Amino acid sequence: MRLIIRLSLIMMFLGAMALPLHADLTDGLILLFTFDSGDGTDSSGSGHDGELNADASVIKDKVKYGTGALQIEGGQQQMTVASFGELEEYQDNTYLFWIYFTDPASGGWDQILAKPAPGSDRSPGLWVATDGLSIHYRYNPGNLGPWGINPDGLDGRADGAYFEENQWYHIAGVTADGVLTVYVDGKVKGEAAIPGAIAQGAGEGATGGLHVGNSPAYGGPAAKFIIDDLAVYTRGLDEGEVAEIMKGDFLAVEATGKLAYTWGKIKADR
Repeated sequence: MRLIIRLSLIMMFLGAMALPLHADLTDGLILLFTFDSGDGTDSSGSGHDGELNADASVIKDKVKYGTGALQIEGGQQQMTVASFGELEEYQDNTYLFWIYFTDPASGGWDQILAKPAPGSDRSPGLWVATDGLSIHYRYNPGNLGPWGINPDGLDGRADGAYFEENQWYHIAGVTADGVLTVYVDGKVKGEAAIPGAIAQGAGEGATGGLHVGNSPAYGGPAAKFIIDDLAVYTRGLDEGEVAEIMKGDFLAVEATGKLAYTWGKIKADR
């Protein structure tokens, strides 16, 4: 009987080893904002908290996951993360977040997010495009990237598609080897060429760091939206990793998904 149990355990362990493995989901993670603490606490473990300015607020309703989300209602509202080494140095990177547009496009360039660098306000910079609710996602040098990410592709003008108001969408921009791959709700919507070497550096004073909403490096108004589970990586994630993170609470999944934990649990349950 014991032999049968041991053989069963070995088969279970070998089956677990045969599962496709992704890199540790904490690998390269430098920022994570769930907003569940009611403020700009960085949940990545890096300790780079965001500061809420100009009446930007964490709300408890209209939340995608957990108990909080950041609402930006235009103007100068922003959350600012002070510059730090990994943010100033990355080339390959991934930005992921849930977004909920509360208002239509204004017809101007309204900022969603910006990571400035010396002489550049877009490494990357994200705006609501002027033609409708799509995401203008750009890098310098060369101002390269998609004109307007939308549910069907990378240019709302050509696709005839835009995001709806009052609906959650998951966005992932995976930048690797001079290509930006865009995911909407976990599905690849296209690729766009970006600079082989993006603008980087500390920025100058208040224009450095990362800004959600209004960016002082750009100076234009913030867009009107709610954002949840914003994560930033210093590497390009693969499709499976984007899908896993999109499910929410991915750090807890990562902690319980390791083979060592699985094998330990099997032995403990004997």
